[in-house]
Amino acid sequence: MAQTAGAVLAGKQMLHDLVGVIAAWLASLLGGDRVVQSFARQLASNIPLPSDAKMVATARGLQVAGVLLCLFNGDDIRRCQCFIDLALEETKAQVKKILVAAMEDWAALARFPASPLVAERGMYGSAGRP
Repeated sequence: MAQTAGAVLAGKQMLHDLVGVIAAWLASLLGGDRVVQSFARQLASNIPLPSDAKMVATARGLQVAGVLLCLFNGDDIRRCQCFIDLALEETKAQVKKILVAAMEDWAALARFPASPLVAERGMYGSAGRP
C-alpha cells in the first residue's frame, strides 16, 4: 500500500511538471525568452490543480489503511512503511507551520508549546545533554 500511495503522490507531481512544461512551451511559442519560459514553467507547475485534493486524499487513505493492516497483523508500527511515510509527511507539515510562524512573528511560536518531556527537562535539541 505504501508503494501505491507513493505512486499516487508521484503521479500528482508528474502532472504538475507536465503543466509546467506546457506553460513553458506556450511561452516560447509566444516569443518568450528562456527567463520567461522558466518563470512560466515554475509558476504553472506550482498552481494547485483540481485533482490535487483527491490525489492526496487517496494517498493518505491508502497510508491509513496500510497502518491499520500493520496493526491488525501485529507488525511493529515503527517498521510499517505506511506509518513511516504518513508520520514523515505530517512532521514536515508541522515543522513548516512552525517555521512560517517564526518568520512572521517570533511571538507566534507560543502556539507550538514544547512537549511535556521537553518542558520537564527544560531543553531543546540537546539529545539529553544538559
